[in-house]
Amino acid sequence: TAEDSSTGELSTQKLKISNDNEFSFTTTLDQAIYSFGKVGSAITASGHYKKLVNYNFTSQRQEVLTQVKKSFYGTILLKNVYEVSKESEENAKENYEKIKTRFENGASSEFALLQAEVNWQNAIPQTLKVKEDYELALNNLKSQVGISLEEEVKLTGSFEKYPTLPTKLALDAVLEQRPDYNSLLWKKKFDDKVTSIQFANHLPSLTGNLTYSYSAQSDKFKLDNDNDNVILGLNLNIPIFSGGLTDSKVQQAKIDAKKTETQIAMTTDFIEIELKNIYIKLQKSEQRINATKKGVSTAERAFKIAESSVKNGLATQLELKESRNALNFAKVNYYTAVYEYLEAYFDWQKAIGNVN
Repeated sequence: TAEDSSTGELSTQKLKISNDNEFSFTTTLDQAIYSFGKVGSAITASGHYKKLVNYNFTSQRQEVLTQVKKSFYGTILLKNVYEVSKESEENAKENYEKIKTRFENGASSEFALLQAEVNWQNAIPQTLKVKEDYELALNNLKSQVGISLEEEVKLTGSFEKYPTLPTKLALDAVLEQRPDYNSLLWKKKFDDKVTSIQFANHLPSLTGNLTYSYSAQSDKFKLDNDNDNVILGLNLNIPIFSGGLTDSKVQQAKIDAKKTETQIAMTTDFIEIELKNIYIKLQKSEQRINATKKGVSTAERAFKIAESSVKNGLATQLELKESRNALNFAKVNYYTAVYEYLEAYFDWQKAIGNVN
């Protein structure tokens, strides 16, 4: 409102203080310049964590491989037991047919014929049960290695050959190879760096920032009356009081590091005991293999003598059955001894951190 000097009357005028359209844009870049050890410790900690994860992966991989090896040779064991049982059934059937022919020719008694038939019929359900166990183990193995249950699989393993008794290793050499132990070592280093990071929250930090802003005004849809600014600044942050939060985090990080240190000591003792126990098992299994191998040789000879004696009427069907059962038992004992040795050998490989 203004007064006209000539007439003395008041008049009103509109003043435009802004435009119809305003445009503005602002962006800020913050960069940590120095945090008194926090950034450097964080970078180092990330490297330690990466190695920790890699060792964990290797440890889990070795565990899976060991379990699959055991399952594979466990299936081979059942396959061999099935073959022994099937062979025994076929021999019993063949013997029954021979006795039946001799009975029809009047050269054998009805009692001998009935004994031979009973031996054959008793062998059938035993073979079926062992076959079932083998097929279940084979399906489990397929599942472990990701093979369809409908797919035909032929196992080519054998118990005729097995690895020789390994050489003992010094504990220090084993610890260098064990991925689970090395994982703990890197976890301890990681925990120590976390402690340093938490303690760095007590220290000042310096941050730089760069801000750029742009604005324009116009009554039309175009950029007029524009203006831009660049602001460069530094922020120094000095922690004064955190209510004890920082101290509690530092204390917790120290506790975690101490727990890992204790776990390392316990793992070292466990590995030392594990190596001794597995090696004892290996030695005993090797001795059982040698003993059962002689047992198989003796049982085979006894069975051949029993077959010849029955053929000449010098032994009964019961004696033949007993000698056949003894042979089957000796073979199964041998296969079981080899499997137990292989099982201990795979555990030994895992225990020294060298799973092939």
